[in-house]
Amino acid sequence: MRKILWLALFLLFTFKPVFAQSCNPASVFYIVRDERGEVVSTADLASIAGQLPKTIGDASTGANEISVKPDKLTYYWHEDADFEKGSKMPALLFANAATCTMHLGEVIIKHHGITMRLLFNIDIDRRQDDRQQVIESVKLQNGTFRLDLKGWTRVRDQIIPATFWSRVEE
Repeated sequence: MRKILWLALFLLFTFKPVFAQSCNPASVFYIVRDERGEVVSTADLASIAGQLPKTIGDASTGANEISVKPDKLTYYWHEDADFEKGSKMPALLFANAATCTMHLGEVIIKHHGITMRLLFNIDIDRRQDDRQQVIESVKLQNGTFRLDLKGWTRVRDQIIPATFWSRVEE
């Protein structure tokens, strides 16, 4: 009996309980527009995503879709019960579900012989309300573009318009 008591005390003080982490992943959805300003097709987006590295910084990369509300200015989060009600639109996805934080720096996309260098410089932390951001692109064109979110209101479910991008002279 004494051995069992000692074993129980040993186990109690040696092993700490492990709790599962639960948080909403940090994510950026980027709507890619072609040379005419139209949203690229799901197939074209898959091709663009396939050329990206599997990770950029601490973000995983891929292709996904967003669900846009009827006003075309706001969107449903993937967890939202109304996600299926919105108009679906393909988008590049940059996400970190492991730490639920993310720094998205530079992304280079290539399509139809065009190369765009995008300077996002976005930081998302665990306490941020707008942890799932959707960003409109400018028309696909050669060059470097910087996203400047100074003046952005950080509205939780509002699409960040393309007007926040500016061309960087190289």
